[in-house]
Amino acid sequence: MALAMHERDRLQQLAKEVRGILGGATRTDGSPKTFDEMESDSIEVADLIGTSMLESNVQDAQEPSGTCRCPTCDRLSPRHDDAEPRVLQTDRGEVAWLEAEYFCRRCRRSFFPSHGKVGAARGSDGERAGRA
Repeated sequence: MALAMHERDRLQQLAKEVRGILGGATRTDGSPKTFDEMESDSIEVADLIGTSMLESNVQDAQEPSGTCRCPTCDRLSPRHDDAEPRVLQTDRGEVAWLEAEYFCRRCRRSFFPSHGKVGAARGSDGERAGRA
């Protein structure tokens, strides 16, 4: 991903705001932080922002439809409202989201339709990774 100059500028402004929230290079007692402490702060903030972005993006990619066709019998099935969060360990930390779960009364099974928006990465040939 290549950031535009105005996006970089805005992110640098946000970094200054975060620095102010964390107290900059000074501990709460007024003594200076070590480089290791400043690096740890930066890593923690980057991980928190990264996981928050991922969670928001995954939620935005979900289909809000109240019904979906069962992959077995092709009947319209209602969305199950008591879905449990799906949790994935990423490079930046845990990301959790509610995945659309549907239940087919005829087949008596739950299913999680793939709308192609969230899932396995696509290779350069457009095929899903891991498929032969």
